[in-house]
Amino acid sequence: MRKYFWRLHSIVGLAAGVGLLVIGLSGSLLVFHEEIDALRLPEQTRVEPTAAGRLPLDELVAAVEKAAPGHAVTGWRIDRDNPHVADGVFVMPFGTREWHYLTIDSYRADVLSRPTDHESTLKHWLLDLHTEFFVHDIGMAVAGLLGVALCFLGLSGLWLYRRFWKSLLRLRWKSSLRMLAGDFHRMVGIFSVGFNLLLGFTGAWWNLSHVVEDLTGQPADPADEVLFHEKLFPASLQLAALPEKARQHIEGFETRYISFPWAPGGPFTLWGSHEDAAWFRSDYGSQVAFDSQSGDFLSAHDLTRDGTWKQIEDAFEPLHFGNFGGLVSKSLWAAAGFAPALLCLSGMAIWWQRRRRTG
Repeated sequence: MRKYFWRLHSIVGLAAGVGLLVIGLSGSLLVFHEEIDALRLPEQTRVEPTAAGRLPLDELVAAVEKAAPGHAVTGWRIDRDNPHVADGVFVMPFGTREWHYLTIDSYRADVLSRPTDHESTLKHWLLDLHTEFFVHDIGMAVAGLLGVALCFLGLSGLWLYRRFWKSLLRLRWKSSLRMLAGDFHRMVGIFSVGFNLLLGFTGAWWNLSHVVEDLTGQPADPADEVLFHEKLFPASLQLAALPEKARQHIEGFETRYISFPWAPGGPFTLWGSHEDAAWFRSDYGSQVAFDSQSGDFLSAHDLTRDGTWKQIEDAFEPLHFGNFGGLVSKSLWAAAGFAPALLCLSGMAIWWQRRRRTG
């Protein structure tokens, strides 16, 4: 049995190695995408708060519409946890279905960047590489299966090294490359097995459930693809009132993203979380929708009233990316993201040395 598991562990590791290497490295960078952007483009991402606080949303939207004529505002991201981060705004050129992105100083209504293709942003580029290898549905299925492989490798490695405590920290530097690679492979694998199971399972669940949903779900609403050439909500609508109105329907609701109508008749949907939400809650678990013409309440979804599985599923996002504890958790999760890469390299070294010895 042990010999069989060794062989299966090796085959799966070699087959999934390069893919896990790419996923691990891209995931580690993705954890710090905001910090990387702050270093690369501080003038577009960092702002200085004022004593007066944020300006009304209506004034900010008007500033974006003036700076980007011919574009409709379709989404607005607000970082409630860091007042020094500029708001991110999604815009769509009239007559297209192209999502563009810009940033704005929410304290001064200064637009900090020009509309650029959303897919060209660092976050989107890393996310596409991490989740689908730039080949959409096929890549998403492959990445999902790699998550399953990572879980199998973690469990099978734990079984193979079940007596790991006897030599966990041993690195035989003066021995052969195969022995040193084996010691390193075992040590990294044992220390990272918890993270590998967590990251592998959550990633596989997201990707494979998305693929299944695409194959078996309802076809897209044709109305979502209708091109429009004018603003889809009246200028008289009080946008600044929507977050407070949302709190009337979900107590303690903190708006973190506002989806503007980007199809005729579409609603305003505010995505967010409770202000006293636990660390393992995502930022977008609850939603409140309003009519885009009248501002009347349409619906609300309060995550705290969902069942157990929905509560668990909502925790996948902070648990996968480690963005719940600032730099400390991000650093730990980024380091864990390197583990599959290290295991891939050391595993290949072991395989190569064995092949040379038996060749």
